[in-house]
Amino acid sequence: MAATSTRSVDDSEPDRSAEHSKPARDTVVRGTVVPMLVGLLIGAIFVAVFLAAFHDPKPHDLPVAVVAPPPVVAAIEAQSAAAGDAFDVRVYPSADTARQAVESHDVFGAYVAAGAPTADLLVAGANGPAVTEVLSRAFGAAAAATGTPLTVTDVVPLASGDSRGLSVFYAAFGVVLSAFLFGLTSMQAGPRLPVVWRAVSAVAFSILVSLVVAWLVQPVFGALPASFLMTATLVGLLAFAVGASTVALLKLFGPPGIFVAAVVLLVFGNATSTGILPAQFLPGWLEPLTNILPVGVTVRALRGTAYFDNDGLPTAIAVLEAWIIGAVLVYGIAVFVQSRRRGA
Repeated sequence: MAATSTRSVDDSEPDRSAEHSKPARDTVVRGTVVPMLVGLLIGAIFVAVFLAAFHDPKPHDLPVAVVAPPPVVAAIEAQSAAAGDAFDVRVYPSADTARQAVESHDVFGAYVAAGAPTADLLVAGANGPAVTEVLSRAFGAAAAATGTPLTVTDVVPLASGDSRGLSVFYAAFGVVLSAFLFGLTSMQAGPRLPVVWRAVSAVAFSILVSLVVAWLVQPVFGALPASFLMTATLVGLLAFAVGASTVALLKLFGPPGIFVAAVVLLVFGNATSTGILPAQFLPGWLEPLTNILPVGVTVRALRGTAYFDNDGLPTAIAVLEAWIIGAVLVYGIAVFVQSRRRGA
């Protein structure tokens, strides 16, 4: 009887260990619902932005040189206007000056029809096959309208290791992704890491990434005919700018900084990098970002140092330095404010 009585009392006792093992409701929400919503939102923004940029790309105000009599120029301008101002037609005095404009990236192509038996279209294959295709189709129609055969000449061909002209885009995308992950991991693994050690870590990471990427795109794959030192410098500045900006956003906003950094640096940055198509193929609301975000100016400078007489290099260095300085200032201010709050 005593044993039976003891069992009945024990059975009536609530299982408090089970209650303590249950996670709190707010923990469940933070651990399940919040990650789901953040991932869904970032994914939706990524798809929406990339589809808006590339689902039906058409040029607008794409600079082209024309060497031709006034009636031919007028016909080309009318054709461009009918296509929604597809081209920014610039008249050049000679085939030599037009060729120089293509080689320096002042224009994307040059149409020369100055009374010769054939018309010549000078293109830069380094701009990518899509640009060459658009120019060939448009100026092929212009030559056909005058009954003149068209000859297409590639005056700035792509490197043999980059047949589609996408290597710069993929290299830059990889650097931005790795720098974002570095910033995220740095803040999560060492949230109270001293400023000096955080700076040392960021510099070391940027140097290592710059050397590895420069080695891959040149000696390994031969995808970018630029100097190793210049490639490494631009890649290192890009890695530092994105990594430092990610750290600064996380320090400033906390966990929501992950969302801000992912959308700004990864989604909008890579969609407007011009690694797939020039800025003139982007929608008007996206095009300005190519000259503001780190990856866009870096891609242009990498392509410029490889093919187009350092086109975009000064702008890239200035913009990347501005991002680095801004990130350092934001991080420093956030540390100062948080320390004052703890002291108070």
